[in-house]
Amino acid sequence: MAYMCADSGNLMAIAQQVIQQKQQQQQQQQQQQQQQQLQLQHQHHHQIPSLNPFSSNPSPWPPHDNAYFDHHFPFSDPFAMEASLPFPPLLAHLDHAPFRLSDFGSSSASASASAAAVAVGEEFDSDEWMESLIGESPAESSDLMSDAWQGGSAAGVDLPPFFSDAFEINRLIFSDAAKIAPPAAVRSPSPPPLPPLEVFSFDPPPAPPSQPKKDTGSIPQDRDPKSTSPPLLKSLLECARIADSEPDRAARSLAKIKESTSELGDPTERVAFYFAEALSRRIASSFSPPPPASTSYDSSPEEFTLCYKILNDACPYSKFAHLTANQAILEATESATRIHIVDFGIVQGIQWAALLQALATRSAGKPTQIRISGIPSPLLGASPAASLAATGARLRDFAALLDLDFEFVPILTPIHGLSQSTFRIDPDESVAVNFMVQLYHLLGDSPEAVHRVLRITQSLHPRVVTLGEYEVNLNRVGFVERFARALAYYAPVFDSLEPAMSRDSAQRVRVERFVFGHRIQSALGPGEGPDRTDRMGDRDEWRALMEGCGLQPVPLSNYAVSQAKLLLWNYDYSAKYALVESDPGFLSLAWEGRPLLTVSSWR
Repeated sequence: MAYMCADSGNLMAIAQQVIQQKQQQQQQQQQQQQQQQLQLQHQHHHQIPSLNPFSSNPSPWPPHDNAYFDHHFPFSDPFAMEASLPFPPLLAHLDHAPFRLSDFGSSSASASASAAAVAVGEEFDSDEWMESLIGESPAESSDLMSDAWQGGSAAGVDLPPFFSDAFEINRLIFSDAAKIAPPAAVRSPSPPPLPPLEVFSFDPPPAPPSQPKKDTGSIPQDRDPKSTSPPLLKSLLECARIADSEPDRAARSLAKIKESTSELGDPTERVAFYFAEALSRRIASSFSPPPPASTSYDSSPEEFTLCYKILNDACPYSKFAHLTANQAILEATESATRIHIVDFGIVQGIQWAALLQALATRSAGKPTQIRISGIPSPLLGASPAASLAATGARLRDFAALLDLDFEFVPILTPIHGLSQSTFRIDPDESVAVNFMVQLYHLLGDSPEAVHRVLRITQSLHPRVVTLGEYEVNLNRVGFVERFARALAYYAPVFDSLEPAMSRDSAQRVRVERFVFGHRIQSALGPGEGPDRTDRMGDRDEWRALMEGCGLQPVPLSNYAVSQAKLLLWNYDYSAKYALVESDPGFLSLAWEGRPLLTVSSWR
């Protein structure tokens, strides 16, 4: 993989080159300072004898010259590649880029401190950045998994705040997570078997022999009567099948099933706990009067931001999606002088920091202008102007540190009112359109809403369209099928947390409840109407939608695939994570061979 370092268009190689250049500058500055100090000492030694009448000679030792030692015994480079490593560490900029912005803010003092950090080549530690910048207005949220809040007090926050200037929530520290004890769980023996019904499978396909796996077929079916599933999940699915037709019997069976579920159990018991809760809502809605909606899955913006930070540390989902999409955009605009990114569903815009950094250091030279038009996520509510203004200011400040001509244009027109004329596209601009786990919000019984947005996208004549979506189809299917597919999807998601987070971890409980638990409730819904807010689509549905609007797939480059592999290797994630490639150009992050998140590129 050493050939990746030689290509200056490679996003990771660019970041690595900047790191090495900055370190060389530091070493040169240190050598110069040491030589100046030695010269002063040498002059001082010559001056002392003239003041001492008893001294006839200067010091018998010649002044020490560090040049020899610096040349023959250089300090080790922590980023130097070792021949024994299978891949060079090119992913430094993801969490350790050559800029440290943890102190960066809107104030001049913060900007000066950040500029000084850039000048000396300090690293950009995104983990520290997240922790120091936790706290935004409740309207501001992340670009990934932005479906975690829907309405009410759960207005919606996903990715960690890009910077903090609207509210001071730094008092929220991650050590407080341990103080919040998870709710007690009732444990008892497994429930008695229910009457035999149709059996669905939740077992993932065999893990691929190598990474990435080439899969030219379709996603493995979620239903396979021949394979065995955990009895607890089989019982849940059997109960779901009779929930609408025999609610009384289903309620009795579910009460027994719940005795074997727990928020603190193994992954199977935990995922069963949340699906049992969703099924309880479904059964209860058939009785009159229906019980009030539960608020136990709602969280504050601060709490959800903390949950995302914990999840981002434990799993590579967001890193994989942003890294792969950024590489596709970088390659599509390799020689462009003016670049215009249209970001549908922007919240914090945190995805663009790494791309701006790569564009600022590309071999073809900096673009003369970069513009981002941001269409707010529907989760920002009815008044997203303040949030977009803050996001734009932060991106402009960051671009200023990189000496980039940057413009942020907030698009406040409702999505149903968008048209080609909404966007100011100059003839000499290279356009990139980004949909990062956002387009599925428009899915419904009719594809018209998605078609309309894609037709507008096509009218902008983009060089590239990047799409990231969850790999499961929960859209136009009946309840039992939807329940089975969702259970087959979330079972490996819960399992993927196991290697990184202990079973008694209060942080893990919070992540699973406020992120995944809320999403499970939204996907299943107590009914078939507006309560179903998570209508996800798999790669086959997205391919039909994209190609139906005149967009053609662009296979992801070897660089993009190799960097995704490096991400999994460099961060020492579980070996159960893998990449799955599928025609005509999809790249999925999988757990034990089961694709969970898919990124693709179109034009």
